[in-house]
Amino acid sequence: MIPTLILLFVVGAVTGSFLNVCIYRLPRRESVIAPASHCPECDRPLNWYDNIPLVSYLALRGKCRRCGTSIPVRYPLVELLNAVLFVLAGWRFGLTAELFPALLLISTLIVVFFIDLEHYIIPNIVVLPVAAVGVTAMVAISLSATDPDFPSWWTFPLAGVASAGFFFLITLIFPKGMGMGDVKLAGMLGFFLGRSVTVGLFLGFLLGALVGIGLIAAGRKGRKSRVPFGPFLAVGALAALFFGNELMQLYLGLFDSPEG
Repeated sequence: MIPTLILLFVVGAVTGSFLNVCIYRLPRRESVIAPASHCPECDRPLNWYDNIPLVSYLALRGKCRRCGTSIPVRYPLVELLNAVLFVLAGWRFGLTAELFPALLLISTLIVVFFIDLEHYIIPNIVVLPVAAVGVTAMVAISLSATDPDFPSWWTFPLAGVASAGFFFLITLIFPKGMGMGDVKLAGMLGFFLGRSVTVGLFLGFLLGALVGIGLIAAGRKGRKSRVPFGPFLAVGALAALFFGNELMQLYLGLFDSPEG
């Protein structure tokens, strides 16, 4: 198992390097394929040895080799975060069919987190294709599952439609509170998480409320200030991915009547 986890860490870090490209270029409507990685300040292409995940940032001391411009700490952070979460997914799911949609969801949520945090948008080009892949994969896994406790195939598309519908109603009632990007993201989460999406959405709302109250109390935001909701949904979804069933059982257990 340890060699597998090491491999997942390496793959996660390399994938994280590509996620950084997506986070920087997609909001600017630039291609994530061409041109090759380059310094946004001096516009010179990076040598291969300056583009090694985590290692190059440390070797360069966080600066461009040519112009000396500081490299945002987000770059190694994304690489490390994706690598660590890939390892946790390997520990949680093992080498099963569930691992691969879990890895896709993790990387997608990282992209959504940082883009929405900085630009207040959740790109369709990220959410919609991933949603289609997610629901297809989870339905296929459910239909081929031998575990009788694995959720029925219809729970995944139903959870996606219900989550998107719920958020769409919220946008109609509070049009300044959320956007259609949040609606599509909620749908995508339902397609991947199935019934555990309720845990992710609840935690997203809880985190959003707590952070919002904290920012207002600290004077950083006003009551009418705009706060991106995607990052909170992303964190809640990650918690649901790893611990959704356990948290749901714990919650339901609160309503079990003790035997007399």
